[in-house]
Amino acid sequence: MLSALLVVGLTAGPLPGAAATAGAPAFRIGWAPCATAPAVQCGTLMVPVDWAAPRGPRVPVSVARRPADQPATRIGTLFYNPGGPGDGGAEYVMAAERFFSATVRARFDLVALDPRGMGASVHVQCGLNPIVAETTLFPRTEQQFEQLRRHNRAVGLSCLEHTGALLKHMDTVTVARDHEALRLALGVDQVNWLGISYGTQVAANYAELFPRQTRAMVLDAALEHSKPEGVQVADEIVSQENSFNRFTRWCDTATSCVLRGQDVGAVFDRLVAGADRHPLAVPGALRPVTGEDIRMGTIGRLTFKEPSIYGPDVSWAGLSRALAAAVAGDAAGFAVAPTADVPQESLFNILGNACGDYVPQIDSWAEMQQRIQLGRQLAPHLQGASETWRANFCIGWPVRAANPPRTLDVRGVPALMVHAVHDSSDPYVWAHSLAAQIEGIDLLTRTGDGHTSVYTSPCARTAIDEYLVRPAAPAVRVCAG
Repeated sequence: MLSALLVVGLTAGPLPGAAATAGAPAFRIGWAPCATAPAVQCGTLMVPVDWAAPRGPRVPVSVARRPADQPATRIGTLFYNPGGPGDGGAEYVMAAERFFSATVRARFDLVALDPRGMGASVHVQCGLNPIVAETTLFPRTEQQFEQLRRHNRAVGLSCLEHTGALLKHMDTVTVARDHEALRLALGVDQVNWLGISYGTQVAANYAELFPRQTRAMVLDAALEHSKPEGVQVADEIVSQENSFNRFTRWCDTATSCVLRGQDVGAVFDRLVAGADRHPLAVPGALRPVTGEDIRMGTIGRLTFKEPSIYGPDVSWAGLSRALAAAVAGDAAGFAVAPTADVPQESLFNILGNACGDYVPQIDSWAEMQQRIQLGRQLAPHLQGASETWRANFCIGWPVRAANPPRTLDVRGVPALMVHAVHDSSDPYVWAHSLAAQIEGIDLLTRTGDGHTSVYTSPCARTAIDEYLVRPAAPAVRVCAG
């Protein structure tokens, strides 16, 4: 499949620096009405596998464009990335009425790209699943640690065999450069950015590479990528534990918490310890649910305090229901994966990106033991469970990270940072750390809970809309809730 795509890519048109013929653009998109949203245009953009070899083979990425509702007052093009890595942007544009305010829909052409490996774009293919029945990201013995390293390497080699050179070019800088190809294909001089979570890194890298092409940029929930992996995971461990403790206190009085009236922290600890001793069987799951599975499954439901666009279960109330069900013997809410014969395709793609961006600072059993102790000391309940902890899947990965952690230097781009003080996934300190890498950026602090703000805070959304329309310091510097 991939080889066929590469052959097609060779005839897809010239790249920057190549001789253009008859004024033809370097990149082209054949737009057509989207199947599920006829008012929105969908298409495919062919981009170089390796931007260091721009005349080489290309692969397809999927894009969507929704014209501004009010052409007479149109400001320009808004690039959007919803986060992840693991999420594509095109489907958000196709459902714009649900995800974008009336102001943004009226004044901007909304454009999003499904990054490599995401959505309808080219995917990573692997011959082995990353998660098998015996997989643990928290090894308790040297044998388990060596098994994790060997399996990670075997998975990576199988991905190289099935995917080829693309696996070496899934990193965030490459994704940012793909967006510049999209700008060229659109034929616009400048773009605006709304990047959420992982999208803050895509947008910030784009702005560093192409400041003159960036009119304004809004970053919601900063993902920090300049710190060593060990420091980053420590920051996030503390943030996740803080959010868990706030969840337990919320449960004391919240009517939507089904554990109300109980010592929720103690309930959680007993559940985890019991599942470690006697894992909980779940029909159809890859394996019985362990305490590790419950801890890692908990962090996803800490993401939003209240139900949001992502549904009622991704909320604190949803977490309380999942925990109560597990206490009663039904741990389906924490089952890790489907049966062993189902390819873990979404994880293939996420690892392609993550292992291109992160370098685990664990290379021995002794270092793994230190990391386990870090988690236990900083987070007595979650014991280190966090998104960054999943970088342990990259221990032993056979492909060198193309975009290891580094400090950005963004200049000359009007920018607004929005960040919640009690964001579980992206610690508040990361907002200030990333802001220090972007000259002149304005910071709006939301004092509440939950990851990201644009979909949870009317105050933050208003500030974001106003900034995109007229880039200037926000009227408010702090939003409550």
